[in-house]
Amino acid sequence: MIKKLEEVSETAEFNTETLFAVHHSTEAEDSPRHWHSAAEIMMPLKGGYDVTINDTLYRLGEFDIIIIPTGDIHEIRASEKFGERMVVRFNLMLLKSVKGLDKASFIFFKTWHITHDASPELHGTLKSLLLETLVEYTEQREYYEASISAKLIGMTVFMARKHEEDAPEVFSDQIIKRKAHIVNFNRCVEYINQHYKDDLSLESISGIAGFSKFHFTRWFKQFAGLSFYEYLTRVRIKVAESMLTNSETPITEIALESGFQSIATFNRVFKLNKSLTPTEYRNLQGNIR
Repeated sequence: MIKKLEEVSETAEFNTETLFAVHHSTEAEDSPRHWHSAAEIMMPLKGGYDVTINDTLYRLGEFDIIIIPTGDIHEIRASEKFGERMVVRFNLMLLKSVKGLDKASFIFFKTWHITHDASPELHGTLKSLLLETLVEYTEQREYYEASISAKLIGMTVFMARKHEEDAPEVFSDQIIKRKAHIVNFNRCVEYINQHYKDDLSLESISGIAGFSKFHFTRWFKQFAGLSFYEYLTRVRIKVAESMLTNSETPITEIALESGFQSIATFNRVFKLNKSLTPTEYRNLQGNIR
């Protein structure tokens, strides 16, 4: 149910079968532009961070809280040389596990920048629940997953009660539209992840999304932060990296298994992305181990 977020999770990819994930970073690390279907709550513990969501900049000080909507492209930059932050991402399916709570999902389709000065009661409650979540995640005592689920539900209920006026009927249409886009995008990404070995074309994948090639190109780039071909190449390179590191499969076979049509194309694209040839990469990984 819960896992530590790895670097690869800081992309358009998010495991939709995972209800939530916790990340505790003790370094002033940045996260490039990315998108995911999970809701995200971030709180700096030390230092400041600049969070850009759909081209709007939010400056966070220590213990400020920001809620990043599902489906919004965002990036995170540490504003100081030192930093520490916690991030919780969770699938909105968690809210459906409690009767009547699904309607509170409107909270996670809007950006919230919550500070002590502006909203002392709200900030104090969320801060306490987030710090308790971090303790549960760190100690991982028995039932910690259930405890974290309860805290996320508690945050949602508290915010929904505080901001019922922010859920007018017209907002329901926006939620439905956003959910539809997320489902469609996830379907496209899942298809790419499963069929990366095939000769995928822009025409075939845009047909799955139900868009023209022109519309799909803009739509995919907006959601993923990179083009369809860039994403496909990233998937294929990841597969090749794993095979180069964990198997003795000949490089020619790896090229075909990871979706490249020729060894020449594989060598060229791999070196362009990793600054090493496949052979150099395999040798380097062998030396590291």
